[in-house]
Amino acid sequence: MLIGLLHLRLKEASRKANIEKARRLIKVAKEKGAKLVVLPSLFPIGNLFEVYENEKKSRSVIRNLAEKIPGSISEMLINLAMEGEVHLMAGPILEQAGPKIFLTSLIISPQGEIIGKYRKVIISEKDTRLGISSGKEPMFLSLDKRYGIISEDDLFSPEINRILALGSSVAVIGSIKAYSKNNSSDIIKHVAISRTLENEIPYILVGEMIEDENGDIIGSSPTFVTSVNSLVYKQAEEDDTVLYVETTVLLQESGAQDKLGKVGNLENIILGLCKNAKKMKGVERKRIMDKEKIEDN
Repeated sequence: MLIGLLHLRLKEASRKANIEKARRLIKVAKEKGAKLVVLPSLFPIGNLFEVYENEKKSRSVIRNLAEKIPGSISEMLINLAMEGEVHLMAGPILEQAGPKIFLTSLIISPQGEIIGKYRKVIISEKDTRLGISSGKEPMFLSLDKRYGIISEDDLFSPEINRILALGSSVAVIGSIKAYSKNNSSDIIKHVAISRTLENEIPYILVGEMIEDENGDIIGSSPTFVTSVNSLVYKQAEEDDTVLYVETTVLLQESGAQDKLGKVGNLENIILGLCKNAKKMKGVERKRIMDKEKIEDN
């Protein structure tokens, strides 16, 4: 299956222009034969939470964009999938579900049906301070093969990624949010390579670039693909382009087929990993709350 990763230079205050750019590139990807197209985090404006130093601006973004699914943003994504006649993976977007807000990735069919919804499990310290809740379950997507789905900070969790590998994923597909630090791209690549070698499966990751109203880049993350043999198998070198990966060729190069998913006592292993991940999340939340209490005093 041919997958197209849209490496976009998103304008912070130009949603319409960003949507039109994506629409054009989705059409290009479809003409090249792509069956699945992956959009960057918090499309159409990009994920600015790690870029904004002033959390007041981040809270404003959340107030403006958080909505129920279906809503205006998910309807826009559905239209892009239907117009492009491709499966579309988009997210995360900000989902309002009762009193809680989740960072949620959607997988939409060419017919406009939401066939998958994944709420990001591992959330950052800033996500927590902004009032974002974590999801509870990993997600698998079955198209030509079975893929694991991650979102942003999930990449940093060995437990979540191991669950996806043990669940017979032949590759992991996900998004990487923008960071303001210059060395963040290298860090992200090193972590992705570690996950690739730990689990012996490729990672297919879409990043983004975000520019302010003056055209200056204020945040970025790489769009790239890893494999067991090549480590960094492919990488987007230009803005506003589509990085293509043929999964059949990638899996042959990586030697990832049929290596995993045959572990005995699989249910107990996954249950144990889930409990460990939940415990770690609780410890981290308590640490953040204790830190905030000390600062307030």
